Amino acid sequence: MRALRGTGLLIGGSVAKKGFFGWKLIFILWTIIILNFAFPTFGTSVVNTYMAKAMHMNRAKLGLAYSVFSLMAGLPGPLVARSINKLGIRATLVIGSVFSACGAFMMGTFVSTTTQVLIVLGFVVAAGGSMAGTVTPQVAVARWFHRKRALAMSLLLTASGIGGAIAVPILNATIAREGGNWRAAWRLMGTTSLIAAVLSALLVKNSPEEMGQVADGERELEAEAEASGGVASLAGDAGVRASRGGGAFKTREEWTLGEALKAPALWLLVSTYLGFFMGFFIYVAHGIAHLEGLGHSPAEAATSISVIFISSLIGQTTVAALGDRIEPRFISAIAVCVYGAGTLMAIHAVDVRTMYIYAIMMGAGFSAAFTCLMTLQSNYFGPKVYPALLGITTPIGTILGSVGPVTAGIIFDKYKTYAGVFEIVAGICFASAILYLLAKPPVLKRAARPVGAAIEPT
Repeated sequence: MRALRGTGLLIGGSVAKKGFFGWKLIFILWTIIILNFAFPTFGTSVVNTYMAKAMHMNRAKLGLAYSVFSLMAGLPGPLVARSINKLGIRATLVIGSVFSACGAFMMGTFVSTTTQVLIVLGFVVAAGGSMAGTVTPQVAVARWFHRKRALAMSLLLTASGIGGAIAVPILNATIAREGGNWRAAWRLMGTTSLIAAVLSALLVKNSPEEMGQVADGERELEAEAEASGGVASLAGDAGVRASRGGGAFKTREEWTLGEALKAPALWLLVSTYLGFFMGFFIYVAHGIAHLEGLGHSPAEAATSISVIFISSLIGQTTVAALGDRIEPRFISAIAVCVYGAGTLMAIHAVDVRTMYIYAIMMGAGFSAAFTCLMTLQSNYFGPKVYPALLGITTPIGTILGSVGPVTAGIIFDKYKTYAGVFEIVAGICFASAILYLLAKPPVLKRAARPVGAAIEPT
């Protein structure tokens, strides 16, 4: 067993919970996500609508702006993974936050054409979101937690929902206070990103080892491995749960990126981006415009978007409570169906009651599915390969998701309705539920290996 370093205390084979920095780090990362990611990503649902009117952009151009932004926020994934591995989590967050701040201030000062919007929003702000959005904090959680990884990941990702619920009304109020000046909202977002950069530089820690600690639960696993003695069974035993009630599958294998990319389960998971993820991109880009078209006021439409983000807490709380006890893919299967049903309701949300019901369903369904998708990749393939894996899967998922906003805009400009788009999204979501059920935990086929690499459930 490795010697305990620094401030970590060994009690009964585990690091004492008192003083464990991982839980404090979650709150720090949670705040950074709100300040640097939630405001520009979800706030654009409000800001871009005002901007489009001021610049006389049609729905296709409005959708294109968000598609380019979301696409470029995901495509640099391999570079983000390399930055995390080479520079560390802290430095990656600082650099990304500075990029976001620079882009936001550019949007708030001189950007005045569609081309400039595509360049600044689609590349500069998106680069900041890619580096200091949710991916880097998720890698941090995978490094700091094992047994309670689903709980930790769920708590972290509540930042997106809460941040969206905070950002939308604040930015809407800022624009209204400035007489409809959408640039004021971008200047505010530049300030929040600068604050995120300072917090990252001063408070974020790259790994438990940096503080003389170990990942939550890692010592218990080592102790159990040593107690069992000898050599683990061959790969055929890889999926076996412990007899004490089972739990969510969490590999203790050290998967390589090449091995993970050959696993069919990975690609079944990635395919689900085309449903709920694409649908969410579409709604962030076009949701307010859709509701205004149904007769709702801008304030009512903004409130509905806020309800979606607040309702994300329902999905994340569900994953936090159950994600370490049962397979997250089962939760995801239900979640995408809830999201799909909410999308169908949105088509006919002409009254406030229906508007709030579908918003709750979409928020809860999306957050549960997304949190499970992130957790599953870490559970199936381990924290070591997780940054590189996200560097591959996130761009693919982003490409699949980003085709939605611009396509929805083109369809609306032709047919003057989003109904067909929402029906397609709902159908894909229902099909995604089957993909989750098929994405069973993968088995790494190798020769005999040390017990330390055995599979361990929670």
